[in-house]
Amino acid sequence: MERTLEGRVAVVTGGGVRLGRAIAEGLGLRGARVVVHCATSRQGAEEAARAIREAGSEALVVQGDLRRSEDAARVVAAAEPWGGCDLLVNSAAIFERKPIEQIDDRAWRDMLDVNLSGPFFCCRAAVPAMRRKGRGDIVNVVDVGGALKAWAGYAHYCASKAGLAMLTRSLALELAPAIRVNAVAPGTVIFPEAYDEAERARTVARIPLGRVGGPQDVVDAVAFLLTAPYVTGQILAVDGGRSA
Repeated sequence: MERTLEGRVAVVTGGGVRLGRAIAEGLGLRGARVVVHCATSRQGAEEAARAIREAGSEALVVQGDLRRSEDAARVVAAAEPWGGCDLLVNSAAIFERKPIEQIDDRAWRDMLDVNLSGPFFCCRAAVPAMRRKGRGDIVNVVDVGGALKAWAGYAHYCASKAGLAMLTRSLALELAPAIRVNAVAPGTVIFPEAYDEAERARTVARIPLGRVGGPQDVVDAVAFLLTAPYVTGQILAVDGGRSA
């Protein structure tokens, strides 16, 4: 693996599980020092950090509740001993299917707090270090649902991801030219645990490429956006053509 991120310092939120863990490990494999954030998945985050170190990069784990701005600031500040964050990947998120009649006030607030407020707090905390270093790259993990398409039964989730997509575009304009801001919109790369075989088959049938993707597809897309100097304000769908 070419170490295209050598000398860069990354913060990856939600780095203890699923896509976030794959992204954290992938950036470390490409040479970045990585702050691996977790909310509750401490063991997974420690395993990711260990894998990064074994790949020849540095890593540390920081636990925090990104719904709290002070926690987000603390997570980003953990990169300061390495010179400060200049790569930020907002991957931490929650996902839930629920009809609108069952979305109570707490479910609505939790979804927006984790999926939208958390990334905003992390971006806000990272910008000063990026300005100081004269460069910065942010990638937000959105979703085909919300960012590119509407899904019935996911009103709160789609609203949170649509908000994050617009935050991506707005910050790309505000922070240019020194700081680039993009997003990836994964399709099905890891099935939700609740999907049975019939639902998985229906999902695959709707994908033009005829298969689901994998975490590595998203990692490669994130790495591309972090190293593409003339790309900002874009949302890259990694979905096998499903959103076309």
